[in-house]
Amino acid sequence: MKRGLKATAIGVAIAIAFTAIMPMHVGASSRTTAATPSRGPRAGSTLGVLSLPTINVRKPLVVGIDDTALARGLGLWPGTPIPGDSGNAVIAGHRTSHGAPMLNIDRLKVGDPIFFTTTGRAATTYEFRITKRKIVTPDAMWITRPTSGTTLTLFACHPPHSISFRYVIFAKLVSKPQRTTA
Repeated sequence: MKRGLKATAIGVAIAIAFTAIMPMHVGASSRTTAATPSRGPRAGSTLGVLSLPTINVRKPLVVGIDDTALARGLGLWPGTPIPGDSGNAVIAGHRTSHGAPMLNIDRLKVGDPIFFTTTGRAATTYEFRITKRKIVTPDAMWITRPTSGTTLTLFACHPPHSISFRYVIFAKLVSKPQRTTA
């Protein structure tokens, strides 16, 4: 098996294992509760588009962090809220495969904007601002913990072509949602 494929397979296996031990999000709205699948978004469904203008990324946000979801865009960690809902929306992305949407995650800076736009006729855009960047080990599950505010946590493997660390971006909601017209 080639090194890149092996690293991707190992990374997905680690992410799936983390999902099994991660506590479910508490206090989320009915549309974000992964513990009640009939009320929350279905695995594999597209929730909207996440935009990182600083690094020219505009990708679908898909429920799940398995390889199928990440092949379609960025993945929302199961059990975490949809961006814009109260709590910590945790989002994963690849740096070197599936179009490498997070290749330049390390170029994001504190203060840079992140936008999430929901899908549908009543599309809404939420604006977040980056508050912190950090490199952590793959077992740093604290990054997935619920928060009292409306926050966003993005992560990807670090450095590129390695699964040794995770590059993590933390952001907070800074503006009231704006309805966009179709």
